[in-house]
Amino acid sequence: MIHMSAYIPKNADEKLRSLLHWGKLRQEQLSEAFLITKDTVLGFLKRQIEHGNWSGVLEVLKGKPMTQAGRYMLGELRSKVVRKLIMRMGLRPVIATALVIVLLPIILAKVTGEVIGWIRNRR
Repeated sequence: MIHMSAYIPKNADEKLRSLLHWGKLRQEQLSEAFLITKDTVLGFLKRQIEHGNWSGVLEVLKGKPMTQAGRYMLGELRSKVVRKLIMRMGLRPVIATALVIVLLPIILAKVTGEVIGWIRNRR
């Protein structure tokens, strides 16, 4: 049995509220950012699994990308999500980056079960 424990900040709700206030974002924008982030993460991880990079995906999901490949993958994922938020929502880069810092660990924790199912089916 594979046990995943992606890191979810204890004060994620507080960080999201302060980010909404600081970035002058509406709740609908946060919901849209959440969906864009989740779709981007799932698509990215699925493509990585299809290319046979399941060990790197597991590192990212565990929240501990220790290998160079795992760190590179996490960096690519962050960059991809930031670009999508900027392009689709028209956010300033600093706000998009702040959103990714808060949302990515939450999304990774939520999609872990789904991605583990993909990995099991690929083996």
